[in-house]
Amino acid sequence: MKKPRIRGALLAAAHDPDEFPEIQSPVVALVGRSNVGKSSLLNRLLKTTAARVGRTPGKTRGIYFYEAEDGHLFADLPGAGYARVSRAEREDWARLARALFGSGRVTLALRLVDARVPEAGVDREMRDYLDGLAVPVLAVATKWDRVSASERSRARRRLEAVHGPVVAVSARTGEGIDQLRREILRRIQPKKDDAHA
Repeated sequence: MKKPRIRGALLAAAHDPDEFPEIQSPVVALVGRSNVGKSSLLNRLLKTTAARVGRTPGKTRGIYFYEAEDGHLFADLPGAGYARVSRAEREDWARLARALFGSGRVTLALRLVDARVPEAGVDREMRDYLDGLAVPVLAVATKWDRVSASERSRARRRLEAVHGPVVAVSARTGEGIDQLRREILRRIQPKKDDAHA
């Protein structure tokens, strides 16, 4: 008897494209530099603790797939720009990312940036990389709780000058999470409707 899937739990850990799950649901990919808070944000979005969160950057070593309450998948990609990873391992990660984005399954990419560091070089590289793909992108500013109330207007202007419109969130306090959920569903809903047409 096939074991039922638990929404929010880890669905697959892929270290090779052959290990990608075969479910034909929309995929929302989370991309960003190491230590930007991808796993913490993912846990908030999924209302779970399934994604591993550690103090040491670079813990995500493959692409980890999770199923959301609404049936779409989240794909947590390795963090970019982590220096303590070998060149061979970085090349493996790049190969995995190319396979995922080339599969036609990614409906939306969440490009995460640290709200306090609007102009990190690796973030610009990630922006340029995603701009070259036929995948819609939504910029998400993480760690918004660490920006003081008096600095928020200026911080948002700086972020949007570099990254365009952003959704500012805090995985720690939950601020902006509901808005981000709504924005994700709004952007992937047409694809889901088309699948049932």
